[in-house]
Amino acid sequence: MTTVPLTAPPGDETADPGEAVPAEPAAEPAPPVGILELSERVVASVLTRFPWIFRASEILLAVCTLVCLVAVGTRLSALPLTPIPLFVVAWLFLRRLRAAETRARQLRWSVLTALAAMVGFWLISVMGRWLSVS
Repeated sequence: MTTVPLTAPPGDETADPGEAVPAEPAAEPAPPVGILELSERVVASVLTRFPWIFRASEILLAVCTLVCLVAVGTRLSALPLTPIPLFVVAWLFLRRLRAAETRARQLRWSVLTALAAMVGFWLISVMGRWLSVS
């Protein structure tokens, strides 16, 4: 029966501990990363793990635009048209995000897309509040 010394790497089944291959030195720890690098990694990993997120975002923007158009007909006012340019800008940013190749550009376009969509959602709520008062 042969024994494997604890210092032997996996697969090294030498019987004599003196013949064992020395273990490799531990690699230096990775340098600490900042919030920007961490954000870029998170966005890149989300975009690669969930490729359907682009289509879902386009559908969401289209539904919100459709809601605004329906609100124009039901409220008989042009005020609900206000968020539509922001949804169009968010869609354009989403197209740029899909074409982005580097992590930095992916982060930039995803933040701009989210910001434009959030301001559009906020405008929908403001328009709803203004139209419900009048």
